[in-house]
Amino acid sequence: MEFKLFKVSGYEEAIMSLRMSKGKYYSWGNALDIQRLVYAVTDQQGFIASEEEYSAKMEILGGAPGKLTGDYETDVAEFERLLQLTFKAAMEDKHHTLMKYIDISFFTEGLHRGAQDDLDAHAIAFNNRITRFSTRLAEIDNVKLSEWYQDKVIPIYEVMKRLGVLENHLPAEVFMGHNETKFILTPFGYVLEKFAQVPAKNGLAKDVQRGLMPLGIASNALWKIDFFNLRYVYSMRSKLTKANPELKLGMEQLADQIELLVPVFGSYFRKVFTDSGHWEHVNKVRTITSEQYQQIKPVLGHS
Repeated sequence: MEFKLFKVSGYEEAIMSLRMSKGKYYSWGNALDIQRLVYAVTDQQGFIASEEEYSAKMEILGGAPGKLTGDYETDVAEFERLLQLTFKAAMEDKHHTLMKYIDISFFTEGLHRGAQDDLDAHAIAFNNRITRFSTRLAEIDNVKLSEWYQDKVIPIYEVMKRLGVLENHLPAEVFMGHNETKFILTPFGYVLEKFAQVPAKNGLAKDVQRGLMPLGIASNALWKIDFFNLRYVYSMRSKLTKANPELKLGMEQLADQIELLVPVFGSYFRKVFTDSGHWEHVNKVRTITSEQYQQIKPVLGHS
């Protein structure tokens, strides 16, 4: 099972959003300059580009148009300076809308369907930008459990197959119901004969067979969400929550990649800026009443 950070976008919109709110820093020319800067210093995934990638992009731009200097370190530093101003307003001053301009897309590979459902519970945060491996559209010929389940449960069909029960004791077909309807044995269970081809080739047969597929089946998906809402989803599914164990592992994988690869904002992905002026893990912050605050003010040194 693996969570893979795929792409980060929207830096220039986040930067220009801050400039727009202050008015005097906006102009169409400045917007184009920032767009060119972001293009030059980031790679196709939205991470900081290598010096070689930067040089290749400068050739495409025809030199150093606008406010680009042509010097890799100088232009990267300017990008990070602008992003730092945006970061301060967004995460310290709590102008959260700025974070919503930054989009994060990632893949989940081998996550079991039950954990997908737990992550999908926050579909509104993703603005429904979720596409999952479909048990209705894909051709599936066996039950492959996610890694987390593989040493914890065994589907009954696998046990019976290993013990030779299928060949020796379990009938290949059974007749059930008032009309003695014929059902065929499949890797998922018994299925009405006309829907029993494995892997299923038509939509209706797939619809029928998926009814026997377990929540532990490994699955893949593509997800896209803005930075602000991803921090919220993380706070609900991190290792410090009561979320599904495999999902918690995946969310921490994703958080590690964001911290490493997303400039400026990434280092604080797991954290919130408290009223006491400190950064703290989002799951370690507690809300207190005004009366409780009055009691601890002397300890905090607040007047």
